[in-house]
Amino acid sequence: MENGIIHLLKPQLTPKCSQCGSPLILVSETTELKEGSRFPQTTTKYRCSNEPCQEEKDKQTAKRMKILQDKAVADQKRLEAKQEKKKQNA
Repeated sequence: MENGIIHLLKPQLTPKCSQCGSPLILVSETTELKEGSRFPQTTTKYRCSNEPCQEEKDKQTAKRMKILQDKAVADQKRLEAKQEKKKQNA
């Protein structure tokens, strides 16, 4: 205790992969102050040290991103069709 202030040290634990339990490798860490927020937000990116596991995660992420892109395209087409139908009825 120094000057009445207790210093808490966070443990230096190596994060583990939730799927295979291998240690994760730190890729990047960014800290930014978002608009409307009082406190900075830290984003940390990790990769699994087990290559087959990471490749599987990359495939799942790519698949998820493709689904989101397809959904966005379908939503845009639906809105355009709705606006076109509205113009024809007017």
